[in-house]
Amino acid sequence: MAREKYRRPVSSTTRPEAVTLALDGIGGAEAAQDTEDVALRVSELFPGMFAWRKYREHIDIELVRVALNDATKKKGWVVGSHRQGGWLLTPAGVLQAQRLRAQLPDAPATHQRGKDEQLRERERGRLLATSAFARVSAGDAASVTADEADSFFRMNVYVEGSARERRIARLQNLFGSDPELGPVVAALAARARQRS
Repeated sequence: MAREKYRRPVSSTTRPEAVTLALDGIGGAEAAQDTEDVALRVSELFPGMFAWRKYREHIDIELVRVALNDATKKKGWVVGSHRQGGWLLTPAGVLQAQRLRAQLPDAPATHQRGKDEQLRERERGRLLATSAFARVSAGDAASVTADEADSFFRMNVYVEGSARERRIARLQNLFGSDPELGPVVAALAARARQRS
C-alpha cells in the first residue's frame, strides 16, 4: 500500500492566523494559555493544518509552537512563550481574531467569560480606585510616576521583557474598549512600557 503523499490542507488562513484565532477561542485575551491547549483548539478549527506528516491523526506541537512564535515575533499578535507561562493575545491580536471571525464563515465566537466575569469586575474596581487612574482622568497623566504606572498593572521594576508585555496586554485586552478605563489603560501602558 503506497503511503499518501503529504499535502497541507487547502486554506487561505495562515498558521499564525490559525493559532491567533484558536488562542482567542480558549480565552487567550484574558489569560496566558498553554501551547498544548492552543494545539488542541487549532486542530479542531483547522483539521490537518498542524498534523504530523506520516501519522495525520496526531498534532505536531512543534508546528503549533513555531506558528505561535511567528504570531509573536513577525505579526505582533501574541506575547509570551512556551517556557514562560504560555501565550496571550495582544490588543492587535484581539483585533486580528475579530477580523478572522468575520472572514471565515465557520469561525467560532470568542471565548465566553462566564465565571471570570466576577473577577473582571473586581479588577475593574481595583483599577478605578488607583491614584494613577484619578490623575490620568483629571488630565494630569504627566504626574504619574513609573512606580504608580507599574502598580496599576500589578508589577514592579523587576518585571521585564515579555512578562511585562503580557501584564500590559492583559489589561489592554480586558479594558481597552471600556469607555471609562480604556483611555487610562492606553496612557498608562505607554508609561509602563518606557521602563522596559
